[in-house]
Amino acid sequence: MSVAQHLIVFTVGGLLLGFLGPSSAGVPLSRYEATLKQQSEVEDPSLGLYDDNDKVVRLNVDNFNATVLDQNRGALVEFYNTYCGHCRRFAPTYKVIAEHLLPWSEVLIVAAIDCAAEENNGVCRNYEVMGYPTLRYLGPGFQPSAGHYGQSLLTQDETEIRGLLAGMLAAENMTSSHNNTLWPSFHTVTENDSASSLFEGLSSVKQYVAVVHEPENSTVGIETAMFLLAWPAVEVRRVLDAKVAAKFKIEPTNLPLSLVDRKGEIKAYAPENANSESYAKQIEKVLREKNITPRPVKLVQPRTTVATKSGEQSDLIKEVQRNKHFVYQADLEQAIRTVLHNEVSKVNDIGGERLLALQRFLTVLQRYNPLGANGHKLVNHLKDYVVQFNEQLSGEQFEQELKRLEAQLSPVYSSTHFVGCAGSKPRLRGYSCSLWTLFHFMTVQAESNEESSDPLEVLQAMHGYIKNFFGCTECAEHFQAMASRRKIWSVPNKEEAVLWLWAAHNEVNQRLAGDDTEDPEFPKLQFPSPNSCPECRRSPDTKSENLEIDWNKDAVLGFLRNIHNPQFINRYGVQREELLHPSADKMRQKRQISSVFTDMDMRMGMLLYAFCIVMMVLAFKLFVFKGYRKKPYGHDLLGKV
Repeated sequence: MSVAQHLIVFTVGGLLLGFLGPSSAGVPLSRYEATLKQQSEVEDPSLGLYDDNDKVVRLNVDNFNATVLDQNRGALVEFYNTYCGHCRRFAPTYKVIAEHLLPWSEVLIVAAIDCAAEENNGVCRNYEVMGYPTLRYLGPGFQPSAGHYGQSLLTQDETEIRGLLAGMLAAENMTSSHNNTLWPSFHTVTENDSASSLFEGLSSVKQYVAVVHEPENSTVGIETAMFLLAWPAVEVRRVLDAKVAAKFKIEPTNLPLSLVDRKGEIKAYAPENANSESYAKQIEKVLREKNITPRPVKLVQPRTTVATKSGEQSDLIKEVQRNKHFVYQADLEQAIRTVLHNEVSKVNDIGGERLLALQRFLTVLQRYNPLGANGHKLVNHLKDYVVQFNEQLSGEQFEQELKRLEAQLSPVYSSTHFVGCAGSKPRLRGYSCSLWTLFHFMTVQAESNEESSDPLEVLQAMHGYIKNFFGCTECAEHFQAMASRRKIWSVPNKEEAVLWLWAAHNEVNQRLAGDDTEDPEFPKLQFPSPNSCPECRRSPDTKSENLEIDWNKDAVLGFLRNIHNPQFINRYGVQREELLHPSADKMRQKRQISSVFTDMDMRMGMLLYAFCIVMMVLAFKLFVFKGYRKKPYGHDLLGKV
């Protein structure tokens, strides 16, 4: 290769590297991008609400049956959804319940399963969980059957839950054969019983019988027996009748319990408080004074695999905080993935209004789909599959078809994690944030779509989806009430549909500002902020977010159109950009590269043309010069002849 050819190749290569960007040239990835490459194929959206520091037994599809079915003990199971705000607020209470009931664990465990985790879809679907959180009691020997998926506890008050469980356990003692030698006796003391007869049939290990007065409509005696399970030296018996209680020196008001030993000696006690924990502590104190100790109680967590996230999220959070008004492709994709895999798939029966809601949602998603080419094919095929059902579709059928299509069209998603909706801590923001983002995006796309004149198409799809599929029951109820109050069905045009959703979202932000579910790094403020859109507020000096803001709705509409423009959707954090349609920047780059090559071709042509002319001139001169020198030599020869 000539020097000129080497020079041309080097120049073209340098231009290409300059236009294609640093990743094509082998420039190292940012720390955040490197972290993403280390993450698993699909990021765990939640990590659950409970961890090793809690006394809650964590269940999943792999250990659920082995832990709670056909056991010789009962289980209180919470079916929850990580991104459900009500579940997050209830989680601290449930942790306290598990902590307090740890002494009961040989007869009853406190457990939970996260229905937001895709792998648990089948369990939550089979147990017909319709709202979150759902509490179910599964007794010893439990096996699910049609219409029987455990006894529901319709309260979230700790004291009420404990009382309900005590009653259920006492009923099990009377009716079940659970083969659990640690299960206490809940039989009551009768008028025929005496101090000596209380020990009949008891093991010699039992040195004392604690007699507890249990008032009507109370479970204090049952609960006390449960709290003393780890003390094999004492047997707890309940007494209901005041006259019978008097035989054991019990005065229901002042001395509600007594301790009987094998010699027939009886001593009554006055616990500090009139509740089962205080009763148990009083008995424990007496036993310890007699050098009697309990059996150690340790909660054994079933074996489980918990997905972990590697690397720090600090770079991501800083990037998002610098650009708080950006809409990110990754969030739109995570919303769609969660809707299809976690929300719709775990519903057992999809029929009637619910089926119509799913069909409407998929129709709108098909029309305003932010995914790439494979994602468009997926939604198109999935929508065609669902609309063929007229009466009923099961969540299992939907899930199977979804997985079949994804396997056929793989890869579908360019990202496997949240970006703009990522929380500063696990369990914050995430899916609910991304779902708002998706519906805002679709209302803006619908507003500019001339093919559809229905101003309610996106709002109707959103309302139906939230009512029938959204995993946060409390959130869904709030949204429906707000939609009715804000007259969602009277929105007159597509521009007003965009503004209706914007105003509704701001109302939710104001209601949840300062809530336990709020991310401190991303406080729930009225959007857009003065920094993001100064012209959107006619009164920019408003200090309090609680005061009525004088919005410039024309400016707000323009702002929303701009940030949700598909050409401006931010692709920061996307891992497989080649799956997406070319962005505006990429199109400009292609045009620039095309222009560069056209000019280069012209220059190369001119250079080659000039080079050829020069060579022809040199060749002609060389030929003429040689011809001129030969003529005298030939003349001399002729002269000599």
